Amino acid sequence: PASWLKALFWRTWGAVTGSMADTVPPTLPELAAQVAQMKADYDEALDTCWILVCAALVFFMHAGFTMLETGCVQLKNTQNILCKNGLVVVIATICWYLVGYGLAYGEPNTEGGSFCGTSHFAGGGFLEEQANGVNRWRDWFFQWAFCATCGTIVSGAMAERTALTGFAVYVAAMTTFVYPIVVHWTWSGAGWLNNDTRTASYKDFAGSGIVHMCGGISALVGAAVVGPRQGRFAADVDQDKFVPHNVPILVLGTFILFFGWFGFNPGSSLAMKSQADAFSASMVAMNTTAGGAMGGLVVYLLEFVLTQKHSVGALCNGILAGLVGITAACGSVEPGEAFVIGGVGGLFYLAGSALARAIKVDDPIEAFAVHGCAGFWGVLAVGLFGSEEVGGNGIFHGGENSGAQLGVQLLGALMITLWSGGFAALFFVPLKAAGLLRVSEEMQTMGLDEAKHSPRRAYSMEEGQQLKG
Repeated sequence: PASWLKALFWRTWGAVTGSMADTVPPTLPELAAQVAQMKADYDEALDTCWILVCAALVFFMHAGFTMLETGCVQLKNTQNILCKNGLVVVIATICWYLVGYGLAYGEPNTEGGSFCGTSHFAGGGFLEEQANGVNRWRDWFFQWAFCATCGTIVSGAMAERTALTGFAVYVAAMTTFVYPIVVHWTWSGAGWLNNDTRTASYKDFAGSGIVHMCGGISALVGAAVVGPRQGRFAADVDQDKFVPHNVPILVLGTFILFFGWFGFNPGSSLAMKSQADAFSASMVAMNTTAGGAMGGLVVYLLEFVLTQKHSVGALCNGILAGLVGITAACGSVEPGEAFVIGGVGGLFYLAGSALARAIKVDDPIEAFAVHGCAGFWGVLAVGLFGSEEVGGNGIFHGGENSGAQLGVQLLGALMITLWSGGFAALFFVPLKAAGLLRVSEEMQTMGLDEAKHSPRRAYSMEEGQQLKG
């Protein structure tokens, strides 16, 4: 019986492992190698499942952005903003495939502080790396979702007066070159802001600066260059015409974005094969929730104190500002600190919103205030909060080289601002001069849906029931 059981065991082992060792038992080194290979296979499968699901959640954020922006614009421009959000996704996909991913994650152009990647354009080398156990397909998909998200931040800030041609040109430039270069400097691990040769490297867990600041600063420049909507800020025009035309859709879009953020932030752990991975992703999810909640509460309460009115829009933007603010530090702070970071993110949003109005930059969805200003705070917060026990190096905790950490966070924020803002101006100014950026006053009065889209209305209603906007 013992010999029979032994033979059965080895036959079963051979079936599981694909080995032919059903008659000759493997040696211990062979057995160890087989177990190690099985573990590697399972680890890869677990990590890939986790990342693909999280990438899908991040992609679903486009539904949230689309609904939020649609709710914020006037009724007569509904289809136009829908079209822009759709174009962002398709343009970003092509540009990320052809050039963007290679610039972001290709082989560094120099050792110890690279400027850009030099390989993996148009999926080149993916099959060869697969043979060596590297899953570039998975990484491309996850990072593509982030790239497209960065592009869509700009669309809302320039809504209702921007020509599709000029907007499409900039989205192509942003997703081909502007955003990928920022990613290489930071997340690639080989860029000049984040590599093994630095005393302190730039940290941004899920992209307060890399994604949100990059998009928010570009949005500010775009909105400033294209100019305000017809009648916006004019003393003789009723400004109530510019309020959101569909608050329920705005709120639903906010909640979809909040939901998608649980792919955006926890997914940036990039692993789910061990207990440590599970604990890390869970902490990130908790911190994300805390930041968004406190940001929403702070902005809502302050808006009520100032106006004695309950503002749903302020609540929604506060939630988003808190989420943007905690995104960089969500993997390196404790939940108590996450509440503080989210709340201060709401304050940065309010300051950015006031600044944009003061300088008469027309930003219908307040993309600069939410993404640019709260994103800057998120980058800075990494250098202030977080103890070594949770992977932080904040100056408030007196960590080793914490002063250098704060310095490189400020440097990173400055360079992202100069890079994204400079290239936005480099593209938007010539586009406006060429007549490719701003639509005519007549089209704005008519509404872009009727002037440029088919069908002419976003909502089909009986005669006499047509909504005004």
